[in-house]
Amino acid sequence: MSLTTQEVQKVARLARLAMNENEIETARSQLSGIFSLIAEMQAVDTSGIEPMSHAQDLSQR
Repeated sequence: MSLTTQEVQKVARLARLAMNENEIETARSQLSGIFSLIAEMQAVDTSGIEPMSHAQDLSQR
């Protein structure tokens, strides 16, 4: 998913963040990368994999 500059400006305005054009472009690029990673992770077939209660399978004494 790729965000537009207008979408980032709208989110910044709603969050009451003052951002210049350079900051908006940086945020747009970073957020688009995050959304791409999320889409990539959602595409992984996890059926048949048992959910874990914690990301690291550790036990305490």
